[in-house]
Amino acid sequence: METLEKKQIELIAEIVAERLKEQFQDTPVGRWLTMNEALEYAKLKTEKTMRMWIKRGYIYGFKRSGTWIIDRQSIDDWYSSDKL
Repeated sequence: METLEKKQIELIAEIVAERLKEQFQDTPVGRWLTMNEALEYAKLKTEKTMRMWIKRGYIYGFKRSGTWIIDRQSIDDWYSSDKL
């Protein structure tokens, strides 16, 4: 009986893990985002707004080899602040 319950729990865990993987496969989960990933994550339409937020220090980002690298956590912090 105990073995059957263990197998059922393992099967349920595998199903849940697979569904979570499917749900979040297109979601940026890393700390560092490209400009396009950051725009999608922040639900912005233009780079101009994101660059303005970076310039003003609301969001942390920098250019490396001509490519913007943006900190996802700083987007979260900005959105959860009362400064919006």
